[in-house]
Amino acid sequence: MSDSRRPRRFWFVTLGCQMNRHDSARMAEALRAAGLEPAVGPVEADVCVVNTCCVREKAEQKARSAVGRLAAWKRRRAGRRVVVAGCAAERCRGAWLEDFPHIDAVLGPDRLAELPAVAVVPPAAELPRVATGFTAGGPGDFAVARPELSAPGPTAFVTVSKGCGEHCTFCIVPAVRGPLRPRPAGEVAAEAAGLAAAGVREVTLIGQAVNDYRWEGVGFGELLRRIGAVPGLRRLRYTSPHPRFVDEEAARAHAETAALCEHVHLPVQSGSDEVLRRMGRRYGRDDYRRAIDRLRGARADLTFGTDVIVGFPGETEAQFEETVALVREVGFVQVFSFAYSPRPGTAAARWPDDVSAAEKARRLRRLQRVADGIADAWRRGRVGVAEEVLLEGPSDRAGGTWQGRTRHNDVVHVRPVEGFVPRPGALVRVTIEEARPHCLAGVAAAGVS
Repeated sequence: MSDSRRPRRFWFVTLGCQMNRHDSARMAEALRAAGLEPAVGPVEADVCVVNTCCVREKAEQKARSAVGRLAAWKRRRAGRRVVVAGCAAERCRGAWLEDFPHIDAVLGPDRLAELPAVAVVPPAAELPRVATGFTAGGPGDFAVARPELSAPGPTAFVTVSKGCGEHCTFCIVPAVRGPLRPRPAGEVAAEAAGLAAAGVREVTLIGQAVNDYRWEGVGFGELLRRIGAVPGLRRLRYTSPHPRFVDEEAARAHAETAALCEHVHLPVQSGSDEVLRRMGRRYGRDDYRRAIDRLRGARADLTFGTDVIVGFPGETEAQFEETVALVREVGFVQVFSFAYSPRPGTAAARWPDDVSAAEKARRLRRLQRVADGIADAWRRGRVGVAEEVLLEGPSDRAGGTWQGRTRHNDVVHVRPVEGFVPRPGALVRVTIEEARPHCLAGVAAAGVS
């Protein structure tokens, strides 16, 4: 039974990328501004928002499973609301209500500001509600962080654009996030400054092709310099850039901006020119190499991560081996690899999915073995090195360790010593003692900053 004397509470199930994590944080702030409070779990929640992803088939299946389980949850207490938000909401729109009649609202990525009207009692909007479609992307169309409502941690995301101007044949993002709409540079800088003033030490600029940016003469390299100069901000990252837009201006920013971290995640998707052509990536293998060389020429100690799709329609064994060779050549320290799955509405979905599931799985395992070997060698090479680590919070491991990241984006589990007083957001010198699968471990010096 609902208790009318207590504030309504909300709970989020967030699936997918950093854009969704950012959107969930902004929605939570909007709900708090409307008088709701966060729940410690779904049992005590009155409103449950499933922020969905549909970039890959598996992500959309997870979203549908999560929404389906909420039917029983909703029946247990009067006044509960179920909201489907995000990319899969935009893709399927009203079909969600046909499949799941217990849903109260379907909100696309550009319509998330309508959430408070759906969540309050009585609702300020007619239910069920389907709100999709894209905004113009002008000033005021971007949700701004409100640190006074969320007590941000040591790291935060800041959007620089909405949508995407590329048309990769495998990608559904332009259909569900809309066309590219850059955010005014002053808005980006002001939000970063507000977060830094609230204690955030590291900002990550995000966009679907984050470096495809220009606003009133300000390009991406200049934007990096401006954000890097924000008082109190110690670290700056960005994700995910597109290889076509890695220009000299952005490379110089890496050489000249002290806050800019020494790690870039630069999706390649394939190492085969023919596969890249069919993917609609509009660059070739040599173009990608030049982008890497341009960045390394500006900052020799940069490390790189990437995304790779295996089993794209028509990919031969020889073409797959070209990808493996490029992974070795660049020496990526982090590789997110996926087996291709067709997404409805994309150009590639009309082509025969002619690489078998078994062969996709084999190629994925082989690529991951190679990538893991490169990453393991990198981590072993960090043993004995004193690293600057930004502490994020207590580790889930025993022994009172804390977890943080290096400027190269390596996760580090930090062992305490006498005089070590950890706190989220502290920058600590850590001597790396051990290379583990997917992380490092080390001991902290007594002082923190």
